[in-house]
Amino acid sequence: MNKFCSLCAILGLSMAMLTGCDKKNDAIETPPEAPTRFVGADLSQWLVYNENHAIYTDNGSPIENVPQYFAQKGFNIARIRLFVAPDMQSEACQDINYVIRTARACIDAGMLICLDFHYSDTWADPGKQYTPKEWESLSVAEMAQQVYNYTRESLSRLKEEGITPAQIQIGNEITGGMLWESGRISVWDEAANTPTQWENFLSYLRNASKACREVCPDAQIIIHIDRGGDSETAIRYYQKVANIDYDIIGLSYYPFWHGSFSQLETTLQSLQNKFPQKEIMIVETAYPHQKSDYGESGNAACDYPFTPEGQASYLSDLVRLLKRYDNVTGVYYWYPEETYVEPFYGRIDLHRGMFDEYTGEVLPAINQLKDFLQ
Repeated sequence: MNKFCSLCAILGLSMAMLTGCDKKNDAIETPPEAPTRFVGADLSQWLVYNENHAIYTDNGSPIENVPQYFAQKGFNIARIRLFVAPDMQSEACQDINYVIRTARACIDAGMLICLDFHYSDTWADPGKQYTPKEWESLSVAEMAQQVYNYTRESLSRLKEEGITPAQIQIGNEITGGMLWESGRISVWDEAANTPTQWENFLSYLRNASKACREVCPDAQIIIHIDRGGDSETAIRYYQKVANIDYDIIGLSYYPFWHGSFSQLETTLQSLQNKFPQKEIMIVETAYPHQKSDYGESGNAACDYPFTPEGQASYLSDLVRLLKRYDNVTGVYYWYPEETYVEPFYGRIDLHRGMFDEYTGEVLPAINQLKDFLQ
């Protein structure tokens, strides 16, 4: 049982004992434990879509409360990204106030929260880990301290608002490190695979983890890379971060970028064998329900048609695969809230959401991930 579940069980028993002490003839009831498996929806774009009159329907009827609808479909945790000082008139518009508003709606809907620190003013992924503008002049030691301060301040602010994340990502797809150039690393490239570069990066991770443990001691900490289909890189990477205090190996797996199911299976089995004490989660996955301009079509690993039925089949088969691994405890869909909305600064057109982009009608894929909880 993880620490989060243990705390919930202890708190539940304590409350039951307190409320039952004046009812000698009543049985003591404890609330159910927190989930041991997670089905997540990254709903980071939902709020700005909602404010720009996006359409969401089920069998033609409007969906009034989108987070609640996802909860009813079996999603028990919402992932929300956080940027340091984003341009609020861009697609990357999730500052701390935005996160608070989104998290409240998701908590009210019955979901837990996974906070995804990007440590950047804009998108952070394997190809870009831009240092926030206000941090650019900091030395390595100052940057490490700033990571600690910023992480602690952000989490404290959330807790002041009654929001305590159940899971926290300290970086987003940080396969190549974060806070470039000082925090750029690689397990292959000689220029970035040096003791100095790794120590810089690890100092940032240590300070991020330290702040999480101090403010949210029962939250699970995730270290997230993108190599769901690359077992050798994943093993080398998590060996390098073995001394960081964290709980979950987080992977992105998009078959059009990261390879076939057999490659994913090799990665999962290798990680489970090498790090048996760690949980493993697919913290990002998605599949197109129609062709797009993002290069998915040329990848031989995409064995499913780019149709609503193909999208649903992909997720159904993915769930069956993941359930074969005891250490795999979560699967998250990235950007499921994509739907019909008039063009505006926050619209992202990828054709991978769980709603039809021309009508707003829900697609069959939304019903597939809940089977992971069974």
